[in-house]
Amino acid sequence: MKYVSALIKPEEITLQWMARQHPLQWTRIRAQAVLLSSNGCSLDTLSCTFGICRQTISIWLDNWEREGLCGLIDKPGRGRHKKIILEKEQEVIELITKSPRSLKTVLQEIHKLCGVEISLSTLKRICRKAGLIWKRVKKSLRGKRNDEEFYAALDQIKALLEQAGNGEIDFYYFDESGFSLEPCIPYAWQPVGKTIEVPSSKSKRLNVLGFLDSQCNFESYVFEGSITSDVVIACFDSFAKGLTKKTVVLIDNAPMHTSNAFESKIADWALQGLNIQNIPAYSPELNKIEILWRKIKYEWLDFSAYLSFETLIKAVEHILVNIGGKFRINFA
Repeated sequence: MKYVSALIKPEEITLQWMARQHPLQWTRIRAQAVLLSSNGCSLDTLSCTFGICRQTISIWLDNWEREGLCGLIDKPGRGRHKKIILEKEQEVIELITKSPRSLKTVLQEIHKLCGVEISLSTLKRICRKAGLIWKRVKKSLRGKRNDEEFYAALDQIKALLEQAGNGEIDFYYFDESGFSLEPCIPYAWQPVGKTIEVPSSKSKRLNVLGFLDSQCNFESYVFEGSITSDVVIACFDSFAKGLTKKTVVLIDNAPMHTSNAFESKIADWALQGLNIQNIPAYSPELNKIEILWRKIKYEWLDFSAYLSFETLIKAVEHILVNIGGKFRINFA
């Protein structure tokens, strides 16, 4: 029978740390083997536990007795050397940021830079090590907007939300969105080798106009026809009739919100306590109702909604009626 010599307390503490925290798998296993051997586990038991032959386990224990902690760590030169040395990895990451959609292009550039050929899987490991992940690219209008106007509007919205929180005013976000039988297809968990197929076809467009506050109170108007300034004006006229206090409605700069017909009604609505607040151009993130449309299209609408235009109408109306209850957004 073969066991390691009795461990002193500092050795035991260090081995326990190595068995749990050391970045190299085999070093962790060797530390565990020494700890178990010190507790009376035989070579046969250790061999069965780790799936390693008795001779290899015996060598580990001999290395521990002879070299201590250093005997558990692989010596330099063991295994295949890395083709991309650490100093070059940062240059590789820079190549990836220049061509983030095509790793095959990056492989060609690495060959020119380092004179070596690496596999696609190795390059992906370098990406993951650097904290990079493969995900959908986000469309953005940020480069077109005026930052000074954007941050001024952001401060103004914060002030309005504070007034609404104090009960001084009501504050709503307004926007329109459309739904058809051509679905916005989200990601979904699917069995390997199988694909979920969602019905898709040309259809009429179901348009929804809505007023949403920060407490997820929602008032909507549904139309199958085109959204024009006259339709938007009719919705605002109807909304204004139910006001109980001064109300501010945030809108974007869509053509139907800036037409002469719409702007001619602003003074009349103000007399009823309804005030219009426009956001700067190319600043859709300021209008929180955009989150609602995204939730409906990508999360809340079931695939079965796209079987027919009638099922789509029923599914959308079910969601609209239950916003604030079954369907809710918690604004940060």
